[in-house]
Amino acid sequence: MDIRFLTTFLEVANTRHFGRAAENLYLTQSAVSARIKLLEEYFNTALFIRNRNSIQITQAGQSLIPYAEMMSATLADARKALAEEECIHINCASTPHAQTLFFDTALEHLNQQFPSMTIRHEVSSVENITRQLHEHSIDFGLTTSLLKSDDIECHSLLDVSLALYESEAGLLAQSNIDIGAKLVHLDWSASTTDLLVKTLPEMKKAKIKTNAIELVLNTLFSKSAAAVLPKPKNPSLSPLIATQIAKFYQCSVTQFGDETDLSVPVYFCQLKANKHVGVVDVLTTLRALYH
Repeated sequence: MDIRFLTTFLEVANTRHFGRAAENLYLTQSAVSARIKLLEEYFNTALFIRNRNSIQITQAGQSLIPYAEMMSATLADARKALAEEECIHINCASTPHAQTLFFDTALEHLNQQFPSMTIRHEVSSVENITRQLHEHSIDFGLTTSLLKSDDIECHSLLDVSLALYESEAGLLAQSNIDIGAKLVHLDWSASTTDLLVKTLPEMKKAKIKTNAIELVLNTLFSKSAAAVLPKPKNPSLSPLIATQIAKFYQCSVTQFGDETDLSVPVYFCQLKANKHVGVVDVLTTLRALYH
């Protein structure tokens, strides 16, 4: 027996009208009548008494209602469960800088590439991301530094170019200022900080040290200051952040005697034992974005 016949039965029992039941179910009235007839033959009893101007439900039909409702509800739950199975659920986390430098724009590409994928994202620390990966509470993490664990593999996604910016043109070229007092130290990652301090030793004297890019931008907008920030033309950078950075004046670090190219890496980190098909697809997509 087709379980949809029970749905038809419930609609007729609710409307007490074959024609309205047919309209509600997008069926013909003859199809509804045929289904009810097959049900009555299956249960070997009349379910409705058909009068000229009305339909009455029989005692047998009344007894069938709770069973039909239960089976219809079970079918609906099964459909919902199967629909959810078709969706790919991904849990991920990123450090604040990885979100700013990469995830904000990458998310749009992922939504386009995987329209049925559900992504749950949170901003977290390197320590928490390492723990969450081991606990299997996230499928992957995005960081700007390598995670120290033999069970985790980190794939390099890209290197975001950095440059020195001033809130006013020629600020650091002035001979009568303490350069260190004008610098704001944005802590990108341990490796980038080491390279930055080597390139720009005056950064050790920075009066403000933070890992919040919003604070650095606000400082540059409100006072005479300088900081190392991503180049606005980085394709992975959030458009909002890129627009804000573009308002400042880029200057060369070569004036400090070093021509080292500054950049901050972004890594895709996952457990080596992770076999989640969706994670493999996400990694492939993200690696192809800017290569």
